[in-house]
Amino acid sequence: MFNKEKPVEAIVDRDKCIKCQQCVEICPADYLEFVDDRIKAVDNSYFGCLQCGHCMIKCPEECIEIKGEAISGEDLIVITDSLPGFDPVNTLFHKRRSIRKFKTREVSDEVMEKILTAASTAPMGVPPSEVKVLVINGAEKVQEFAEELVDMYDKTIKAMNPLVLNIAKPFIGLNSHKMFSEFVIPLGKLTVEARKQGRDVLFYNAPAVIIFYGTEITDKEDPVIASTYAQIAAETLGLGTCIIGSVAPLLTQNRALRDKYGILKGEKPATAFVLGYPEISFNKGIKRRFKAVNYR
Repeated sequence: MFNKEKPVEAIVDRDKCIKCQQCVEICPADYLEFVDDRIKAVDNSYFGCLQCGHCMIKCPEECIEIKGEAISGEDLIVITDSLPGFDPVNTLFHKRRSIRKFKTREVSDEVMEKILTAASTAPMGVPPSEVKVLVINGAEKVQEFAEELVDMYDKTIKAMNPLVLNIAKPFIGLNSHKMFSEFVIPLGKLTVEARKQGRDVLFYNAPAVIIFYGTEITDKEDPVIASTYAQIAAETLGLGTCIIGSVAPLLTQNRALRDKYGILKGEKPATAFVLGYPEISFNKGIKRRFKAVNYR
């Protein structure tokens, strides 16, 4: 099912293999088997290799390598650091705020790479990861992108006038009609008017924007989960973020804009956030609660 363009190759060093079969036992796709006194890939496996790397991680002799589109033996990492406890991690979660005022300081390529490396570890529904990332780094580039999106916003709100919304109401439903009329359109008008006055209320003059999107087979949640990992990683590096919910819908509507920024046909913009060094710091957090938690 997977890996049709670049089939996976399972390479086993038979001289090193002690035939413990831990790789076979841990494989979530039943891709490996122990036959004729050796480890080998299953012929005509239904799913094929998921490229999770569990077999390489578990092998005590490091004698198995999975080579495919998204993995190789070079990707194996030895974990030596101890994990932080719950309390410091929970403090990190509570410390993260949505930031809307940024310093003019740019985000270096080195820092950006750390954020994306952390985000690439996010759990994915369709392995290997089919998530892609568009990084717009630098104040001038961000403002050029903002100008393009605000222009789209302007055209969208003009098209979605009250008459059109009322005609569409039976087709889009009451909730969608209310969202457009009471949130999307007023927000669009505010964004356009602010732009005319020289104010950036779309990206808040942030020095960077990161957009997560996916290929045709990406689960819709995958780019969002990766984006969340990226935001938490950014927090540990002294940066602030804020999700900008209008970016993905606007990009989805505009084929020319997607072409300009290298988003291919069939690929799905999912979520975006601005990134930069906060102008204001916080020494308190806010306790949040779910709407409901039910135990059965």
